[in-house]
Amino acid sequence: MKGVLLFGTMGDTGRTALGNLLSHGIEAQLVDFPQNVFRDEFGYCRLLEKSILALNPSAVIPIGCPIALARAKDGLEKRFPGLDVIVETEEKLSLLDSKVRFYEYASSLGIRQPERLDEDYHVREGETVVFKRDVSFGGHGVHLVTSDKAVRNLSDHQRKGEPFLLERYIEGGVNRSVDALRLRDGRTLTSSYRSTGTIGKNGPSTGRVAEVAPLPEAAAVRILESLDYHGLCGFDFIEAPDSSVYLLEANPRFTGGLSTQIAAGFELPWMLCREYSKKD
Repeated sequence: MKGVLLFGTMGDTGRTALGNLLSHGIEAQLVDFPQNVFRDEFGYCRLLEKSILALNPSAVIPIGCPIALARAKDGLEKRFPGLDVIVETEEKLSLLDSKVRFYEYASSLGIRQPERLDEDYHVREGETVVFKRDVSFGGHGVHLVTSDKAVRNLSDHQRKGEPFLLERYIEGGVNRSVDALRLRDGRTLTSSYRSTGTIGKNGPSTGRVAEVAPLPEAAAVRILESLDYHGLCGFDFIEAPDSSVYLLEANPRFTGGLSTQIAAGFELPWMLCREYSKKD
């Protein structure tokens, strides 16, 4: 595959993906879009089309905005014959990105998750619960709360009618993540890592160590196979002190652990391009 356009933004993730493709001799360029876009946005599509016209790539891969690119996919591929927009359908991406819908879907598969609390749950003194906006990005929209007032303040600042998820907080757990790539032949490749530290009580990871995690990897495979999802997706889990493992969320895009995965030999950008280049 030649002429790959990586489009979007997510910290250093885009540059990491670019470096991986270049290291394998794949012609690639990165165009940042300095906002998080979940669905459709005029500025996103305008810059994307300008970039395609200027760079004439054979393929486009989203970095942080897969749903927006999925909505534009059909129009782009019709306008630019020969262009391959490497992204799943909006329907599947939206399900994985929705905290509420994904929780319900994973529950239907029998996958263990933290206990879901009613939206009017009364937070007891000294208790911590997790408030999750239905759609969030890079940890934004996930809050640890310790009072009813905090829950009300967060819910009041949402868009009208927007759902949210309230979960039991698991104290003292180890954060584990799985990145998965489901191939067109039905196989799913996985690689795992654990976080070695975070900023604050539940903030971004400050370190990661690659290691095998059989239960999380099996859950990731089951979800992608049940959806008949093709492409890449990340999953976050937490392992409680009693060794129970709980699924926290899905991220249908390159994740912040990309550099750790590449260093461990799980080179997702190159693997994704190699899979789709088989169509050439």
